[in-house]
Amino acid sequence: MLRRLICVFLCLCLPAAQAEIALPEIGDAAGGLLSAQLEQRIGVAFMRQVRQQMPLLDDPLVVDYVSSLGQRLTRNADDARNGFSFFVVVDPTLNAFAGPGGNIGVHSGLILTTQTEDELASVLGHEIAHVTQHHLPRALEQQQRMSMPTIAAMLGAIILGAYGGADAGAAAITAVQAGAVQNQIDFTRQNESEADRIGIQTLSAAGFDPQAMADFFGRLHQAVRFSAGEQLPAFLRTHPVTLDRVAEARDRAMSLPGRRLPDNAMFVHVRERVRVLTAAAPADALRYYEQTPAPDDAHQARAWRYGKALALARAGQLPAAGAELAALRAQWPDFLPYRCAQVELALAAGQPALASAQAREDLKLYPNNQALLLLLGEAELRAGHPAATRALLGEQVHQAQPSPRVLELLARAAEQRGDKIEAYQMRAEYHVQNGRIEMALEQLRQASKLQPIAYAQLATIEARMRQLQDELEFEHQYFGRRALFANHPGE
Repeated sequence: MLRRLICVFLCLCLPAAQAEIALPEIGDAAGGLLSAQLEQRIGVAFMRQVRQQMPLLDDPLVVDYVSSLGQRLTRNADDARNGFSFFVVVDPTLNAFAGPGGNIGVHSGLILTTQTEDELASVLGHEIAHVTQHHLPRALEQQQRMSMPTIAAMLGAIILGAYGGADAGAAAITAVQAGAVQNQIDFTRQNESEADRIGIQTLSAAGFDPQAMADFFGRLHQAVRFSAGEQLPAFLRTHPVTLDRVAEARDRAMSLPGRRLPDNAMFVHVRERVRVLTAAAPADALRYYEQTPAPDDAHQARAWRYGKALALARAGQLPAAGAELAALRAQWPDFLPYRCAQVELALAAGQPALASAQAREDLKLYPNNQALLLLLGEAELRAGHPAATRALLGEQVHQAQPSPRVLELLARAAEQRGDKIEAYQMRAEYHVQNGRIEMALEQLRQASKLQPIAYAQLATIEARMRQLQDELEFEHQYFGRRALFANHPGE
């Protein structure tokens, strides 16, 4: 949905009927509407809004896989100077989108629909190309007469439409600036063609099958050839797939080297993990595996059994889940998803000491793996060792974008240790990462009132409050007032 709104935004922002468009560099003195630094700051604020308004799948195993796939592509992309961030939205629709600041979202429905890792990589490569080719900032640059308040209203309208309904967003954008969209749509088609071309090159350079994009588009076109309008998947409404586009993608791939790396078994296992974690209820996930036969392919069959084990565990059938996992580990003892699932099973069984011992053993094989670190932090908390959790995860607070899950664990650890000030601080940072800056400021105000408090600690809290107030004003400027999100629960 967000990609749809961004495409509408691109259309409305551009001067009408330009056959050829000169695209200035970001931050070029001739334009200069949106510098790289400003885009990155907007990107950080954008992700806070995303976390506030969209259900994200924050499972570290899934996020790490999608991020590693994306980073492998960006390392082989042209002009990938800025950092990228990848996240998964819990949404059954088939869609992906590139937001400001290199933030790329993937719907869970896309992961479940793609049949191979190459197909998923082809969609990520396409979205990465939208970022490296600066399509959104360049659209802003083209509207030389657009005032900053108008840009702010446009960005707010995109967010409103993405999280409040496409009709609401389209109406808000139209109210901001009316225009003849039909005469301007060639630019977005040009963007899509360029993203296809660059994405296929990146796909090949990263060792994936460059034919995967054409295969995926062709399969989608065949599946929905008699559908139209709202019946189409969101991805096809924002990325129209025609036979010509499929043929062009296939022709481009013909001259490029094919897949040079063996297929990654992680893909099929992550896909099953997504299936289980995004099911409406544990019973629904278990019903899927009861009604769907195991595939004939060995990799696919192992992934199917892994998904079934996860579904059994979430349904509370722990002995049956343990039996499935034991059989899988007998075949592939060091595979990360199986090791993580074993730790999760110990936690579900109320055995934090066992979970801690297993996680520490697993970390010897997978040092600094985020999924295992978080599982270990949870196990130590449940075992009554909050200092161990703090020692394990404390340094991650200083990262540019710390994980909300890390911050939640550290807040609980501080509470267990009786450190109320640090608990308030960690809860404040948790709210910041989830887009709730007002709530973060309230947590810090509460911390500043506690006694006794050291002068240095109070100075740190007050400095952070000033910084967050500045961030809040920035978000108001670019995304509109908080009234825009008045219906959000918890606000």
